[in-house]
Amino acid sequence: MLQFVLALLEAQATFFSQGHHRATSTQQYRGELGVQLDRMVLEGARKQRDMEQRHAGLRQQVVGGASGEAAPGAPPMQGYLYKRASNAFRTWSRRWFSIENNQLVYIKRARDPPTVLMEDLRLCTVKSCPELERRFCFGVLSPGRCCVLQAVSAVQQRRWMGALQSSITSAFSGGGDPDALPGPHEDPSGHWVLDTVLRVPGNGTCCECREPGPAWASVNLGITLCIQCSGIHRSLGVHFSKVRSLTLDSWEPELVKVMCELGNSALNRIYEARVEEMGVKRPPPGCSRAQREDWIRAKYVHKQFLPRPLGAPLRLHPPPPAPPEAEPPPPSLHPGALLYWGARRRRLLTMAEALAHGADPGWANGAEGNSTPLLQAVMANSLLASEFLLQNGASVNQSDGDGRGPLHHATLLGHTGLACLFLKRGADINAVDAEGKDPLSIAIDLANADIVTLLRLAKMKEMDTGQGQTDATFLDVFRDISLMASDHPEKLTRPHSKSSTL
Repeated sequence: MLQFVLALLEAQATFFSQGHHRATSTQQYRGELGVQLDRMVLEGARKQRDMEQRHAGLRQQVVGGASGEAAPGAPPMQGYLYKRASNAFRTWSRRWFSIENNQLVYIKRARDPPTVLMEDLRLCTVKSCPELERRFCFGVLSPGRCCVLQAVSAVQQRRWMGALQSSITSAFSGGGDPDALPGPHEDPSGHWVLDTVLRVPGNGTCCECREPGPAWASVNLGITLCIQCSGIHRSLGVHFSKVRSLTLDSWEPELVKVMCELGNSALNRIYEARVEEMGVKRPPPGCSRAQREDWIRAKYVHKQFLPRPLGAPLRLHPPPPAPPEAEPPPPSLHPGALLYWGARRRRLLTMAEALAHGADPGWANGAEGNSTPLLQAVMANSLLASEFLLQNGASVNQSDGDGRGPLHHATLLGHTGLACLFLKRGADINAVDAEGKDPLSIAIDLANADIVTLLRLAKMKEMDTGQGQTDATFLDVFRDISLMASDHPEKLTRPHSKSSTL
């Protein structure tokens, strides 16, 4: 019996040994296959989007030809349209619109200079809006905004949609300025993100292997990546790196600004502080997957190249350029306290270093009523610091000693852009503080019409979702508020709140 058991164990050992040998021998092949699969997925998505755009253009040309509309070479279109405002009240105004130099512009009064509504029509798509209560509406969508217009008749609606689509088609066929959109990528919907992010110093090459022309990014780290390194970052898990395409995925304006505040050069001053001292060589472009994976895991998982061990006094080595009046961080804060300090002062690089050394995004300062770094970012009215913390795992519903979460504090302080951000990230609109007040009752007491509107829309969406219904109004309003908070924060400023939201 014992001999039989020993023989069985020997057979099993041989089986597993041979299996391990075969798996090891195919490791390089599997890595190359994974890279090919990533490329095929990317190319497939690009081709699908290309075909959808060509199909839409062809269909619009057919409709335009059948209705006697202008061809791409016809004179620019102009006339009166009703424009829906981007504020929370969605008012409509009559404006004189025209298509000029591949731009959609309008004039409020006869002697006013024209206002550019869409800077480059090559980034736009045109669609009808039959779901709206008003008739003859159509939308002009770009990656950064959505504008809804209303014509006076169905014929005018078709003419305007045809003229806009013809302008887009003629611009892509060579009628527009070739220098308006730099960059090698052909996907027009991703151009604005790609161009903006790659302009940051160091972002023109992959953060890990220096491959030129990266088209992927880690949004919680704030770095750009090539397709091979992005696959390895994705395999680490979202608690280490959240990977997103710069050309295929949708991007919120506040997230693009966070990417521009950080960047490859700044993050590498933290995560590669001791690379030269240790004599470690980074993987070159075109290296094997195994080399990339070893480097990335050593850098972000094991954190071998950080300037100091966890728990030691933290300082950037070397520090990034800073204005002379910038307050330096205290010399001996632990990571959680440093994150708290940086959030209060809108210092994203300081916050990034604290997180690299293991700071807990939900660290609570017992000496200040269990306030958290996210609540400190709210106090500072910093949209970017709040977004950065949320991307790195901060809870949107974590409350302080008074039972008030980020949404409560944003409402109390009148920070409309932050309230919109927290609602988009799933903040609990029914949470009450120690006084039994929810955010809506606070906003009503303070007579803040914008935040009251946002909270009521969120409650309506919650009810509609429970009944299995959807309403595009919620998304439209929140998208417009997000764009306004990111690009024109002064438009959301009320007399009791005059600070910037960036």
